[in-house]
Amino acid sequence: MTHILLSRGIIGNAEMVDELKDIIKSEFRVCIIAFSFFDKHINSKEAYDLYYKKGGEYYQKMIDSFAPYGIKENQISWVYYYDDTKEMAHKKINEVEIIYFPGGSPDLMMKRIIEFDLKELLESKDKIFIGSSAGAMIQFDDYHISKDVDYDCFSLQEGLSLINEFIVEVHYRRRKTQKSALRKMHRLTHKNIYGIPDDGAIIYHNKEIKTINTALQLYNKKGVIRK
Repeated sequence: MTHILLSRGIIGNAEMVDELKDIIKSEFRVCIIAFSFFDKHINSKEAYDLYYKKGGEYYQKMIDSFAPYGIKENQISWVYYYDDTKEMAHKKINEVEIIYFPGGSPDLMMKRIIEFDLKELLESKDKIFIGSSAGAMIQFDDYHISKDVDYDCFSLQEGLSLINEFIVEVHYRRRKTQKSALRKMHRLTHKNIYGIPDDGAIIYHNKEIKTINTALQLYNKKGVIRK
């Protein structure tokens, strides 16, 4: 099982392509789970379709992101919240090698995953899981949400039971609210903690962690790492 953890959708950047060329193959198929939208931003099926479907901003971004790997548009499927049944979603997930979780709202994405009975299915699969921001967060057994413009307080949430060995902070910018959240998480878990700035990434492959670009380890099991 492989996990690619991002803060932004930089999977198509040259540096990431170079890092992942031996992991993501041109013959692989991709399924994008388009469940991470905020209701306050996308409040209708029409708005959803304009963003996620062919011709939409996000749709084209994802096609362009996988093109450098030789993956073509017809190799990319989508689980659409308003159109797909549970059975259709299961079929699409079963047919691919790569699952992609977009950024947005992690708690709403998990709510919709559970609504479609996808949690146990996803947890049972030995696939390549790629996630940006919220899509990285939900890959963890338990994840935290730091206070920010979308969330007015720190919270602990249940994610997918795919990773439980460490913790990440996405969009890491050394903000006070982030540092406060990480102190809480370390006191609770005593796990290693990594920060992923917007141009950084973590590849977790065969139980080995590789930090890319500005991603860095912030805590070890004993405490904060002094630089």
